[in-house]
Amino acid sequence: MLFFALTGVAAAQGIVQIDAGIRGGLLANGGSFRAHQLCSGAGCAFGTRSFTAEDLRGTVGPTVGALIYDRVEVRFEAVRRRFGYQTTFDLAVPSTTQHFVESVRGYFWEYPLLAMYHFGAGPARPFAGGGFSLGTSGSYTRTSEGTSTLQLPGQPPTITTSFSRQTFPFTAVDTYYLTGGVDGRVSYISIRPEFRYSRLPGGSSSNATAILRPNQFEFLLGITFHPFRVQK
Repeated sequence: MLFFALTGVAAAQGIVQIDAGIRGGLLANGGSFRAHQLCSGAGCAFGTRSFTAEDLRGTVGPTVGALIYDRVEVRFEAVRRRFGYQTTFDLAVPSTTQHFVESVRGYFWEYPLLAMYHFGAGPARPFAGGGFSLGTSGSYTRTSEGTSTLQLPGQPPTITTSFSRQTFPFTAVDTYYLTGGVDGRVSYISIRPEFRYSRLPGGSSSNATAILRPNQFEFLLGITFHPFRVQK
């Protein structure tokens, strides 16, 4: 609703300024989160489980936007993000010990479409707005390694090992955004420090809900160039 309202206001105005560049971000609260909860079965009640998330908090990607009548901005981004975590499970019961390690690593692209309003006047102006993701694309690889040792009285130990590696497509539900920052424009260059909140809806069968936090906070810095204007 916000996006269409702002676009309708902008359509009645005069000048469109096009820019393109790159944006990079740093997630304030990490990415991998829920995977350590994905334990089921009777073995989880007796074993020891540990979880380690890799520190892959950066995002990067191209961006293109249009500033209409120096107030309303519509922006499209393509954002690449990596993620990874490792889960270890150890079980010791009479005659049997087990040790399993599962590693997951992957990446995905998300495609935010945003609408924002610029306040005030001058070379540095605050802006605020929101939007949603047009979708995601990516994949991840899950590697599982395990060792099981059976020790019966009076017999040598029997050791069984297992290994598997599978690659899956990354799927996600629509993500929603709220954003705000400052747009500093000097000559043909725009520098944009920005804070963004992303909300990943829960209750979905998407594998994204098993990997990412439902609430993300990110600090962004974008650098774009706007060499020309279009007179409507």
